Amino acid sequence: MTDGSCNSCCVADARPLATSNGFRMVQCRACGLVYLCPRPDPRELLVLYGSYHQRRGGDEASWGTLMDDVFRSSAATLNGMRGRTGRGRLLDIGCGFGAFVRIMQSEGWDAEGIDPSPVVVAAAQRRGVPVRQGTIEDLKPTTSRYDAVTMFYVLEHLPDPLAALGKAHELLAPGGTLLVRVPHTTPIVRMLSPLGLGASLYDAPYHLYDFSPSVLQEMMRKAGFAEIRTFPGRPTRPPRFGPRTASLLFGTLARGVHAATGGAVLLPGVSKTTVARKPG
Repeated sequence: MTDGSCNSCCVADARPLATSNGFRMVQCRACGLVYLCPRPDPRELLVLYGSYHQRRGGDEASWGTLMDDVFRSSAATLNGMRGRTGRGRLLDIGCGFGAFVRIMQSEGWDAEGIDPSPVVVAAAQRRGVPVRQGTIEDLKPTTSRYDAVTMFYVLEHLPDPLAALGKAHELLAPGGTLLVRVPHTTPIVRMLSPLGLGASLYDAPYHLYDFSPSVLQEMMRKAGFAEIRTFPGRPTRPPRFGPRTASLLFGTLARGVHAATGGAVLLPGVSKTTVARKPG
């Protein structure tokens, strides 16, 4: 295990929030970032993530059902942002079984993915999806950079999310787009804490961070991004009835509130999508 100060502002002053699966979640008093402290060693995390997609009986079909609405709405967002410039090169970091890569290929993008799990990479490669095994730390910018980089439920797993955002900035061509999807669990934990419930929703030690929209946007600015905006996006569809009902109910409510207020109000506690541009 490794101790550490806040990844966003480097201040070593945090207050305890909850204990999740035996791990302590804290919140930085200076900037508000929520994180696991102490954090597992990165080498331990790679072992954990090797079988992450198979937890609770997960397989390619169940992950596809879970994420399909999110992926398709994100594809529409990226297509709309490209406008008349057309499609381009796209990298999906933490691509899992490669479902989003396949969708973007069908939309005319030159898409590829990378994931640390040898199991999901092998499954994707058997289907002819252009993915490779590795982590964001393995990526090196080249003269032929990407027009879009995506991370779906990835940033909360990374030991150094600020560095990951910086790497995404390096990988993008000027004017390129970053799209990040993350959970926002802390408001739900706080609501359920008087009942002695909710802490396990942090899913430690798999999730190392929990991002509010304002904290994530500030981290993106520090990494060099501009034109940053956050919105609810489409909700996931978990396989079990209870979680699926809750996801669809609150996800639909969040989208309705966001639309009715002209984008001024983001419902706490639901996953959100944030897009940003690399200045060009």
